[in-house]
Amino acid sequence: MRKMMEWIRRNRKFIYFVVFFFLLVILIQTINNIVINARLAANSYVSTGHFPAYPQADLKNKTKEQIARIKRGEFLVKAGDCIACHTLTTGSGARAAFTGGLPMQTPFGVIYSPNITPDKETGIGNWTDDQFITAMREGVSPQGFYYYPAFPYLYFNKITTPDLLAIKAYLDAIPAVRQENRKNDMIWPFNWRFLQLGWRILFFYPQRSGPYQTDPARSAAWNEGAYLVQGPGHCAMCHTPSYYLLSPAVSLGAPIKKYDLTGANIEGYLAPNITKSNLGGIPDNQLLDIFTQYRLLGGSPIQGPMYEAIHDSLIQLPTQSLLSMLQYLKTVESELPPPSGIRATDLGKSIYNNYCSACHEAGIGGAPRFGDTTTWNTLAKSGMQKLYAIAINGGGNMPAKGTCITCNNFEIELAVDYIVSASGQKQEDYTAQEPVPLSGAQIYQAHCSRCHDNTQTTAPQLGDRKAWQPIEANGFLQTYQNIVTGKKGHPDHGGCTKCTDKEIIAALKYMMQKGSTNKNYDLW
Repeated sequence: MRKMMEWIRRNRKFIYFVVFFFLLVILIQTINNIVINARLAANSYVSTGHFPAYPQADLKNKTKEQIARIKRGEFLVKAGDCIACHTLTTGSGARAAFTGGLPMQTPFGVIYSPNITPDKETGIGNWTDDQFITAMREGVSPQGFYYYPAFPYLYFNKITTPDLLAIKAYLDAIPAVRQENRKNDMIWPFNWRFLQLGWRILFFYPQRSGPYQTDPARSAAWNEGAYLVQGPGHCAMCHTPSYYLLSPAVSLGAPIKKYDLTGANIEGYLAPNITKSNLGGIPDNQLLDIFTQYRLLGGSPIQGPMYEAIHDSLIQLPTQSLLSMLQYLKTVESELPPPSGIRATDLGKSIYNNYCSACHEAGIGGAPRFGDTTTWNTLAKSGMQKLYAIAINGGGNMPAKGTCITCNNFEIELAVDYIVSASGQKQEDYTAQEPVPLSGAQIYQAHCSRCHDNTQTTAPQLGDRKAWQPIEANGFLQTYQNIVTGKKGHPDHGGCTKCTDKEIIAALKYMMQKGSTNKNYDLW
């Protein structure tokens, strides 16, 4: 022993170096694992198009009070979209509803959702009411270990005790299914659950945050909406920026409360700002279409995780509950976060995937196809500023900002840059060139067609010779002056304030030629 201690004293610098080296290797390996998992998590959403059906609750031999509680629990389970996370729908391993097994990729590894059917061996059939309440409100299992915050107990903490018992009553009434739970695959050291204590000290104070307290100064509908958004619906889990390590890609699953509901990036998709600043001026009936018709403002189809949330949750709720949620959301005033720290190319790609791809992937409504080198090169050569203006302000069948009501102008420009870059040229290649004027037909399609191809307006329709006769009689020059000065019902410069005089003339020549019987405006 003495010799060993003496050897240690003589070689302690070497020992320190070896220990330091091994710790450094472990640290580098851990960081590398986090980076790999973060990249996987950023684009982990996969939709099979298959959605599980809600199982029928067994109401036999139940009293009216018990049935009412089960029905309330069913409503809350649907509001919480529990079926989405607790059901595996992909591949040959697809399972029955609520039997778990869904892999949730995080920067720290993969979490598999558990079976929450009333099976006594693999589900929650043996849980007491107190154990269920503790799990939902405090994030602690019946075995005493901490749940990872992928389970939204941070929000379920808002649910009242009677409602928690109603949820349990519903889950106890659905068919019990024996389905073994899969072990989580977390990277070291995050597989040590006790480390969750540090996260909880920083971000979770169950006694302070819940359950929800009714605001007596607000209406019953507003309070219902606030309760559903803050609690069962856990909307902030996707729509609020999270604290992170070094990069937003390494999310800690802890919402930054001052930015409540101002939008975030989730699984490669943008969850938009749903506060008063964006929803306040939009009629409820248009917002209801998002919840019930699977379409964005402007008509583009919903994609990504929100489609699933609508199918499994929002469309299942009564219209009055949806209106209550909208009433609350339209009063939420939060500080807006600083510009996103993710790379500009990634942000442009994300906006394209969320809002532009629905039309530009398939060329719907005449939209130039993504990656169509010839078309996009022609458009880009007309000048990037004009492309930006069309994307921001809209034109023809193109809705303003591609229906991304939460995007600022700079973010729309990034999306345009991303689309243009897919044509095989760098955006700088175009800005360095002298812009090539667009043809009259292209200017028309981008700026004039919204009125002149729309029978709901009083504008003369393209090719309607009878409607264009009095305009022809008025003369080309006078018509041109009316356009650039905003007279006779025209918007200023025909709605294209960035168009040159030559381009406006080209568009007018194109329209008048289509409406003329015997004149050649190409000679004008």
